[in-house]
Amino acid sequence: MNEKDISSVSLASLLKIYPPQPEDLLFDGCIAGCREALESETAMNLFRFPTRINSFGIVFCSKGSIRVTCDLKHCAIGPHSMFVCPPGTIIQVESQEQVSVFFILCEEEFINRIHIDMKQLLHLFMAVRENPAITLNDGQWSEITGSLDEVFHEWRGQRNDPLSTEILLTLFRALAYRICRTIDDQLGQRADNSTSENYTQNRNAVYFNTFIEELSKNYTRERSVGFYAERLHLTPKYLTTLLRTTTGRTASDWIDEYVILEAKNLLKFSAMSIQEIAYFLHFPNQSFFGKYFKQHTGMTPSAYRASK
Repeated sequence: MNEKDISSVSLASLLKIYPPQPEDLLFDGCIAGCREALESETAMNLFRFPTRINSFGIVFCSKGSIRVTCDLKHCAIGPHSMFVCPPGTIIQVESQEQVSVFFILCEEEFINRIHIDMKQLLHLFMAVRENPAITLNDGQWSEITGSLDEVFHEWRGQRNDPLSTEILLTLFRALAYRICRTIDDQLGQRADNSTSENYTQNRNAVYFNTFIEELSKNYTRERSVGFYAERLHLTPKYLTTLLRTTTGRTASDWIDEYVILEAKNLLKFSAMSIQEIAYFLHFPNQSFFGKYFKQHTGMTPSAYRASK
């Protein structure tokens, strides 16, 4: 069943709507560039209504401001802010004021090509789903913009040989990890790997990351803790204990969050009937879905859809 009225755009479709400018870096499933004094209609034409972005995106705001709704969260993006947009995020631009930005948009295949191990980093991107706009200090801003400059300098050299291609990919990889380190710093999740206690924490983090990876693929079909425990070769009790220790939340809590967020997005931003949403999320019927939704939100699906 297809979602209705929520536009989904891939990187390829974005490039058709907004063709790259001459100074943009366009390379093998990735585009990077900057826009000075971005006009309101440029983003508003596509994003004035909720739009799901099926690529990975990061926006760095150098001046001005943008207000967006990101998966039902209101975000203000100001100077020296970084806005992280994982694939599948639903974006709606509310307003912007003489904003200038740097941006990177890339497909999952590009992430794989530069050899970024997303399993190690999923906990960071889960965290930025809660707080996608991050204000950088001067040192962080200088480090990331300097890394961007290195990428653009290599790209503008226009040396079309295998070694230069590998250099460019390596610079992208360094940029990606610097961005991740900045997120890690902001979230206070950096750990010293030298102690046995932190070894245990890191091992648990690997399980958590794998759990989140499986959850993001299967949450519309599977809500059983047993299903995910089996995928991780753990018992349901141990998986629940591990996640509670690592994140303060149980496996059921994480599963419910994914399902409820998707249900809220569909209720607010699609023309699907409540029955269609129930079937899309693999509930046996509308009544069962309604009870589940009210249990977790305090509202019926119809009341939530009618609310502002």
